[in-house]
Amino acid sequence: MHHTNPSILDKKVYIPYMTDTAYGLSAAFRRCGVDSEVMDEPNKSTLDFGLKFTNGNECMPCFVTTGDIVKVIEKPGFDAKKSVFFMPTSPGPCKFGQYNRLHELVLNNMGYKEVEFLVPSAQKSYTDFVGDKATLFRKAAWGGCVTIDTLEKALYRVRPYELNKGDTVAVYKECIKSVVDALENGKDIYDTMGMCAKKFEKIPRKDENKPIIGIVGEIFLRLNKFTNNLTIEKIESLGGEVSVVPAYKWITFTTHEYAVRAFRNKKVKDIFLSFLVNFYQKKDESNIFKPFKSLLRNHKETNIKDILSYSKKYLDLSLGGEAILTVGESIDFAKKGCSGVVSIHPFHCMPGSIVQTISKRFKEDLGNFPWINLWFDGQESTSLMLRLEAFMHQAKQRMEAKNVL
Repeated sequence: MHHTNPSILDKKVYIPYMTDTAYGLSAAFRRCGVDSEVMDEPNKSTLDFGLKFTNGNECMPCFVTTGDIVKVIEKPGFDAKKSVFFMPTSPGPCKFGQYNRLHELVLNNMGYKEVEFLVPSAQKSYTDFVGDKATLFRKAAWGGCVTIDTLEKALYRVRPYELNKGDTVAVYKECIKSVVDALENGKDIYDTMGMCAKKFEKIPRKDENKPIIGIVGEIFLRLNKFTNNLTIEKIESLGGEVSVVPAYKWITFTTHEYAVRAFRNKKVKDIFLSFLVNFYQKKDESNIFKPFKSLLRNHKETNIKDILSYSKKYLDLSLGGEAILTVGESIDFAKKGCSGVVSIHPFHCMPGSIVQTISKRFKEDLGNFPWINLWFDGQESTSLMLRLEAFMHQAKQRMEAKNVL
């Protein structure tokens, strides 16, 4: 069992489902001639498998991904020699970097010694595989993440106001199909997004004001509906509109960190590469966002440097990783006029505990800003709805107070 990055050209790459961006990533692999498929979305059976093969002290994304890998392997016709599991890793005070080690142990114990893992590293800004197609892959994967994250923003922007239930999800699914097709076949992604924006704008909707709730926290849980017990749908059912920190924000963060390290170590080639990557990422992001400008109220993602500077007051930036982003993004949401923030974390999550400690000070600094920390461990929580109701009540009051001023 090895996780040195194997040659993947004649294998199938399985991608864990965190959010729909997985479909964009999978399309990027196929664009580079690599067979790839997204694993099934996690569900109850995922947890059963995951808990069977882990000891319960891991955080939820860890046993969810373990469960999903085991589910793929147990399917009839699975060929271990021809399969590779994609499992990114990250540095910083987080167990995420150890997942692939645990996955290997689990599979070894099950007798699947020849299954390989593709482990791109955040420290190399995820650029260390697919051979001579690295540049094509990086561009396609980045485009895939940003387009699908932008479609998801449009979904959350329109769905709470739709006149006919189900309209928005239907348009969203159509658009995902078009985008995946464009990514996989090298069609013009900007044109495709232009057509998607028009489809969203045509959806008939009510004209009313709802409190906007920022969603921050651990990347897997804040983005994966199953693991956060449909928190977003619950907030919408209680009269809110959500704004979620997108998955691609993590990539801009790792690119930024890569640049910082390159400057610190005076590595000219890396400095140049990070400058280039950053330039293309920004250009792509603006072009993809352009047709959605008016729909998304011009709320482009705030620059990662600004997000980090917001956190400085509360955290030492050398800590790295998710806690800093969570705090910075929350301040950003408050500055953009959101009426509250929901911070989502798995149990046993170190960055989550750091954020919880800071959130009290943070709320006070922002004039008793509505804020709620939610923790998930895969169990159905009866108190979740009650806590969200109380929180949404405060958020509505905050919105009304702001409108009076």
